[in-house]
Amino acid sequence: MSTPHHRTSLRYRALLFLLAPAVLGYITYRSIKDGGWRYFLQRLGFNLPHVPTPSILVHCASVGEFSAAKPLLLELCNQYPGHHLVITTNTPTAAVLASEQLHEKIMHVYMPVDYSFAVNRLLSRVHPGSMLILETEIWPTLFYRAAKNNIATAIINGRLSSKTLHVNRFMKSEYQSSLRNLEMILARSDEDRLKFLDLGAESHATHTVGNLKYAAAQIKMDLPATGIQRPYLLAASTHEDEELQLVQHLPLLKQKNYLLVIAPRYPDRGSPLHHQLQQKKLTVALRSRQDSVTEHTDIYIVDTLGELDRYLNEAELVFVGGSLITRGGHNILEPAGLGKCTIVGPHMDNFSLETRELLKAGGIIQVTGNRDLGDQLARMIDDSHMRVQYGISAQQFIKQKASVLNSYMKCLQPMLQH
Repeated sequence: MSTPHHRTSLRYRALLFLLAPAVLGYITYRSIKDGGWRYFLQRLGFNLPHVPTPSILVHCASVGEFSAAKPLLLELCNQYPGHHLVITTNTPTAAVLASEQLHEKIMHVYMPVDYSFAVNRLLSRVHPGSMLILETEIWPTLFYRAAKNNIATAIINGRLSSKTLHVNRFMKSEYQSSLRNLEMILARSDEDRLKFLDLGAESHATHTVGNLKYAAAQIKMDLPATGIQRPYLLAASTHEDEELQLVQHLPLLKQKNYLLVIAPRYPDRGSPLHHQLQQKKLTVALRSRQDSVTEHTDIYIVDTLGELDRYLNEAELVFVGGSLITRGGHNILEPAGLGKCTIVGPHMDNFSLETRELLKAGGIIQVTGNRDLGDQLARMIDDSHMRVQYGISAQQFIKQKASVLNSYMKCLQPMLQH
């Protein structure tokens, strides 16, 4: 491997030292809240399994990155059966999904925080020949130690936010050094490739390949039935305040015998949301309590992990959250891949390219605000033909992106031989 070793700066190491009490406090809090003892130890580089060589490490920070990586992980299992595959995550929720949904040969560990002692223990125990980092994760110590140990490392499905580009001069310099410790950066779009170059990535190592989430949207699964006997609008990955805006459309939904199904982005919001909506004299059922849905139920809250696909699969209409508020939106490709008529709000910065392409293909509806959302819901509920046509157009668009997984495998093949 010819990648040079760009060492982390003294200022960065000093910053990590100063932040140590806060980092330890956060890890302790998350371990008590939902991560457990394994989370606490592995985030600090302890209690890590010894993985035989050869191995490939794939890092998915949270649920979104894990969902994007699933088809790639399965393809790695198929094409490299002699390699041990290790997936690392930062969050317990992603860890739960990994343990439930992945191939039995794939091992999960938590990614240690970016301190030399913790990173060194990870690399010495897992000893990967190559590392694939999903999307936006830039860890200076990890990238430097990997390069120093001749571990080929790549960012895949790479994307950068404007916030990352506008960090202070010190962190921009640190990011530039970190990116130059990589074997390659495979960006999801030309726009993202240019952002990586602006941050200091080397042009010969930075390429546009496409969005892996298109491949994830094409995975076909045998999804269990929801048991819901009424047509429903699924509000997926919603955030605080969005649910209250959606509730304003309940009279319209009830008039058409539609149920409102809400799947909060963070399932632990289910109980407080249930209490909040009950105070409005609404009949609310909660998935985590196994509540039944009857003809009198106004709202059904899906506050469980890993079940969104089954509710997407049976929805008549889908609204994707994080878009009525300035959160940047969430994954619109999953409902598109299932052929669903999908509506989003005006704030889709995190999926701006995908939104533009689906709008051009006639496969999605974008509203200007909550009043416009009500108008579009009324139109789509009354016009089943138009609703179906949006779904067909969305699914056809996703199928046109079928080659993206093969493109990634072809680009990665040289470094995966380690």
